[in-house]
Amino acid sequence: MQADAQLYQAAEEQLEQAAMLDAAPLDTQYGAALAAQLEAKHEQVERIEDRLENLIESQASRLQRTQMQQPGLLAFPATRAQWQQQVQQQQKTMQRLLGRLELVREVRDSMGVHAPRIEELAARKLRTRHPGLASEWDAQQQAQRLEKLLQRQAPERSHVLQAGRGARLGLSQHGP
Repeated sequence: MQADAQLYQAAEEQLEQAAMLDAAPLDTQYGAALAAQLEAKHEQVERIEDRLENLIESQASRLQRTQMQQPGLLAFPATRAQWQQQVQQQQKTMQRLLGRLELVREVRDSMGVHAPRIEELAARKLRTRHPGLASEWDAQQQAQRLEKLLQRQAPERSHVLQAGRGARLGLSQHGP
């Protein structure tokens, strides 16, 4: 039992050392790649937001010009109907642009399941563009979780081993 405990402890230490050696470069590499994707997503959101705001401004001026061109009282009903249709179409376009701007701002500001939504999108893009790095990162994270689990269980195993050893010693002392 003591040999098993020492073997278990040696394996744990070896895993810990290997994790420490592998962790630093992979952490740095993954962190840098994620930061780059996150920065790209922030820039993309800003570009889209700016473009939508510019489109909204030009649509507002277009709508205002159309509304100012209202046909007079003596205009034909068809002319008035055509003008109303143009106003409605431009109002729909304005609402669509405002809705899109709202969605972009929501993506920028909202929270996802584990992190801000924009960070989740950046992580997803990183996984798509660098699947090898992402799988290495996942493997490292899983190894670290396993290591923590083993460390939490080590005192329990030690206690069980001590109890088992004591029970065997007690049996051998009271033997035939």
